[in-house]
Amino acid sequence: MGRIIDTVREVKKVEERAEKDYKKLLNELNKPEYADLRGLILRLTIDTIFHKRLMEALEKAHEEAIELLEEYAAERSNEDFVLIPGVPTISMPLGFGPIGARVPPEDVIEEYLKDFPTEVVLPHNAKKLVELLKKYADEEKKMKDLYDRIARTAFHPVVRELAREIKRNEEQHETLVRGLLEKCSKD
Repeated sequence: MGRIIDTVREVKKVEERAEKDYKKLLNELNKPEYADLRGLILRLTIDTIFHKRLMEALEKAHEEAIELLEEYAAERSNEDFVLIPGVPTISMPLGFGPIGARVPPEDVIEEYLKDFPTEVVLPHNAKKLVELLKKYADEEKKMKDLYDRIARTAFHPVVRELAREIKRNEEQHETLVRGLLEKCSKD
């Protein structure tokens, strides 16, 4: 198994590609009749940007930790180490709800697609959209698998929990994209 920082960097690259692809699709869905589809893709894009920035933060924290070790540590270990040192708790505002609470992907797909029009208005090149959705579903699965790898290998509890929660979010994304793919493929 590789170093966790290598997985973080791989996740960041996949997120960057997904962001670029989602933005390209958003540009193509500029007509009012595509509003429902555009809203769903917009949500996925926002989450993807958030995830990419988190991976950038983890990468930067890792680089700074290496610099600190090189400058101040008496000995430098060849093994992976805690990515983000610090207090292993997160403070959330009251009323936010329990940490770790999540909506299962099945509920998410029902929630997002129940009010989605039964007749989805697709761009002229619907085959291309279906191909893109298949690609996105594969990318979401890959991201889910990579976040799972981080969650299983991270030493610091905050990093582990962050990766687990992002993995769950990616499960939701995969379910949404596959549900949308199913709706768009019915024709």
